[in-house]
Amino acid sequence: MKDIIEIYKLPLISKELLNFCYWLSNWYMSDLSQVLKMVIPAANFLSIVKGKTILKINNKSNMAITVLGKKVLDHLKKNPSLTLRECSKEVKVSYAVIKKLILDQVLLTDSYNEIKNNKIIKENIPKLNQHQLDAVKTIKNLASKKHNNIFLLDGVTGSGKTEIYLDLISDEIKYGRQSLVLLPEIALSKQFIDRFEKRFNFIPAIWHSAIPNKEKRITWQKVINGEIKIVIGARSALFLPFSSLSLIVVDEEHDTSYKQEDGIIYNARDMAVVRGNLSNAKVILASATPSLESIHNTNIGKYYRIRLPERFGSAVMPRIKIIDMRKEKLLSNQWIADESKEAIKKALNEKEQVLLYINRRGFAPLTLCKSCGYRFQCINCSSWLVNHKVINKMLCHYCGYKEDIEDECPNCESKKEFAPCGPGVERLAAEAKTLFPAARLKIIASDTVDYSSKTENIFNTIALGNVDIIVGTQLVAKGHHFPNLTTVIAIDADIGLSGGDLRASERTFQMLTQLTGRAGREKKKGNAYIQSYDPKHSVMEAMQTGSIKNFITVEADGRKNRSLPPYGRLGSLIIQSANLDILEKFVQNLSSKVPKFHKDKDRIDILGPAPAPIAKLRGLYRYRFLVKGKGEVRIQSFIKEWLLNIKIDKGVRIKIDIDPYNFL
Repeated sequence: MKDIIEIYKLPLISKELLNFCYWLSNWYMSDLSQVLKMVIPAANFLSIVKGKTILKINNKSNMAITVLGKKVLDHLKKNPSLTLRECSKEVKVSYAVIKKLILDQVLLTDSYNEIKNNKIIKENIPKLNQHQLDAVKTIKNLASKKHNNIFLLDGVTGSGKTEIYLDLISDEIKYGRQSLVLLPEIALSKQFIDRFEKRFNFIPAIWHSAIPNKEKRITWQKVINGEIKIVIGARSALFLPFSSLSLIVVDEEHDTSYKQEDGIIYNARDMAVVRGNLSNAKVILASATPSLESIHNTNIGKYYRIRLPERFGSAVMPRIKIIDMRKEKLLSNQWIADESKEAIKKALNEKEQVLLYINRRGFAPLTLCKSCGYRFQCINCSSWLVNHKVINKMLCHYCGYKEDIEDECPNCESKKEFAPCGPGVERLAAEAKTLFPAARLKIIASDTVDYSSKTENIFNTIALGNVDIIVGTQLVAKGHHFPNLTTVIAIDADIGLSGGDLRASERTFQMLTQLTGRAGREKKKGNAYIQSYDPKHSVMEAMQTGSIKNFITVEADGRKNRSLPPYGRLGSLIIQSANLDILEKFVQNLSSKVPKFHKDKDRIDILGPAPAPIAKLRGLYRYRFLVKGKGEVRIQSFIKEWLLNIKIDKGVRIKIDIDPYNFL
């Protein structure tokens, strides 16, 4: 037995959270100790964080003050809760001036932990339309009767889903209960926080990877103590030690970023449902384009579906036009169709904003030498290097490897013979700038977004109408509300339809629906143009006709016929090694050890082994097995039996992915 080093004066982790960790560990076949690390990220989270010392004006003081002292007071009236250091820096006075004010009790000091949100001081309640009121009433009634605690809030873009769950959050705060809102992208949080603050007059606690460690510690401790009533965060916020969790909202529940691919592999959307059940909390899954899995769960009675068929207020859905790119006669360095150009021109003339969308970062996805055909490839991965002209680098988007863009070919030494192939956001922005030189243009991609206050200002600038043309990736295609944005144009809209992804059509449909939904969200009519080389594809036909139900039916039938999720189970085994010979021998051995007499053997198929589409990643060679189960069969027990007596060779790694979303 080891001696007790220290006892921390904090409440114990709840039984429901521990049960949640056990459940996740079993389902995803993950090490329990690693899962528990997500609950307590570091030991210092247990030690009490001292709040910073802030300055407050003593309104009762009658002490005469100097000119500099008055300057300090005037600044604090406009900017309360500053530290001595912050005040000195902003007012440009010495510490001595401020310390004299403290000594004379003109200023008082107070300890302040940055995060506190435990009650509503003043609530600005908006007027809800009938669809919204009915939705709120239905959720409250069914939840109170314990009829169903899982709700799919299915509303068209701009229908006011956010106001519904803000109304539900209001009740939870009033009754002293805690709520969690999960967002798919950190960059989306700013607009949501602004809406929240406008409604409740306080700032919620934020939780994601970019939050400073000290702020995280404060949040963690105030959550477990029950002081914080509302947290807005990324998927990791699901592991916070809530003491009275009563509502979980998963915004844009269809978004694939809820699936964590590194470390502990899990789907935060699905685990939100599990934690909600264990905590007896209401779970709201909100989306304009619900996942097929969630729709299936409503069909079999697991979730209750609530539809919002119309946009809020006077806004209407945008007009959508599919442009057949097979008929376009563009030059080799052009990607914007003539009809799209005319639409941009019209919008700019009417002082409206335009969004140009392409789901590729950088300038070009491939660069080759025109003399010898040499292609710039990553040294660590079997992938092409992406040309980023803005920073003059070739980048690997998988491992981060970079090279300078040189004038000379490394293979044949010919000079300035490079040909960038295909467009990325940078190249599309350059074309737009050439066509519309007077337009104020801004590129929005993960390369330009670092979740800082600078980034927040970019989105504010766009919302205020100080940008004419936005050129962006999927980062700007979802969740944002730009009042003056009326025209959306999707370039290379077919990108996502290729490859072996079973959800390729569904994902493309979701993305295009979210994208076109950015247009015309207020009084001005919206227009969306989708440039496609396959206009007869079911996705494009659904976008053109608006026949979402027909698309879902076709997609569901295709999955059901092949026993693919949600009508079957998948598990992926990714075998990795830096040594290809060792890897291939191990994979052959593993293939020969597939259980022959498992109780579910007849309901399980093994696909593979096969080299992964990205056969080398971050210096490791990769092979894949796909375990496919019919119906609700638990493939975990099969995989466990398969691996039970396997001796894993030195240098070989096995990664298990239950319910995989990534097939690369």
